[in-house]
Amino acid sequence: MSKKYDKAQKLVDKKKSYQINKALELMPKISTSKFPGSIELHITFNLSEKQQKESLKGAVVFPNQFGKTKKVLVLTDTSHQKEAEDAGADFVGLEEYIKKIETGWDDFDIVIATPSVMPKIAKLGKFLGRKGLMPNPKNQTVTNDLKKVIKMYKQGKTDFKVQEGNLKIILGKVDMNPKQLVENFEEFTKSLYNVLPRLTKDMIRSIYLTPTMGPSIKIDPNILVTEKN
Repeated sequence: MSKKYDKAQKLVDKKKSYQINKALELMPKISTSKFPGSIELHITFNLSEKQQKESLKGAVVFPNQFGKTKKVLVLTDTSHQKEAEDAGADFVGLEEYIKKIETGWDDFDIVIATPSVMPKIAKLGKFLGRKGLMPNPKNQTVTNDLKKVIKMYKQGKTDFKVQEGNLKIILGKVDMNPKQLVENFEEFTKSLYNVLPRLTKDMIRSIYLTPTMGPSIKIDPNILVTEKN
């Protein structure tokens, strides 16, 4: 263990559950990377069998942006292509991009499709599905409202999901203002409540905040509780 990590670890009381604002203020001090690392929120839930079988997915548009702008590919027919281009999509088309994806091209972060072309791109499931990029109505990536959805992803719309009781999402960077990070966290919680509206303390096993490199901080689970036990 490096001296830098050891020094950072001494700043964190492992026996304590921190309030989110105090934990976010500590992030720059305990980050040991030579670059402005990300701040990750890790939540482990105690879910019922029924909840574990459900598709617990959500999305958030953070009020304070960070990281690189997402590259958006729109798969659509000619009647919607100008709309997609005007809305700021990086790549727009259909047949040519289907062929490129089938040959291994993946220089994009988000794939959006109009409903009319879904039968044509169904075969891309084996290429896009394993990367979580297959267009899906649940996260609005199958839509006729291209302008709205492209704008959301360009502004930083971030999808999240609960897998086997675990959720991980990046809230920002360690060099961001703590107030901005708190605002991002609060916006995330609003989106989480759309997925799990009735959160009790018993449903939350643990919450941790951690920089890309550095020790983790335990967060008080009451920060997410919507219903008292």
